[in-house]
Amino acid sequence: MKDTIIPLDIIFVSDEDEVIDVKHGIPESEEYLTCVSEKHPITAVIEVNVNSGIKKGMDVDFEDFDESEHPELEPNKMYVIGSDGLPQAELQGEERIFSRISTRKIIKAAKKAFFSRQDKDYKKLGKIVFDELSAQNERRPEYVESRK
Repeated sequence: MKDTIIPLDIIFVSDEDEVIDVKHGIPESEEYLTCVSEKHPITAVIEVNVNSGIKKGMDVDFEDFDESEHPELEPNKMYVIGSDGLPQAELQGEERIFSRISTRKIIKAAKKAFFSRQDKDYKKLGKIVFDELSAQNERRPEYVESRK
């Protein structure tokens, strides 16, 4: 929940699509939320608005993704899927994914620089981007999962 400014319900889902636990994420908290199930492994974690009404024992219905409708997607690759259900980007590895807050900050500065065309605004944009990258690099290990 670090750098998240809104409360969330964190939903832990088993391999049988059953809600195993619901934790309440506190904004800006650095507490590491976990769930261990002895009966079924946790295969999904979903973040939704707080007070979602989702409770332990409920079933989750994941929409099946029909790969035949998207022949351009390769199996075993990661994609960022937009709200329209279509792929927005392909992740190759080593990419940086920023929080919504960081993304808004970067986009706002980029728009200002684009429209003003002034060096000071481009410098400010560069500083914001490097500050965000530096913040990611400095995060404690429990906030970062390495796949190397």
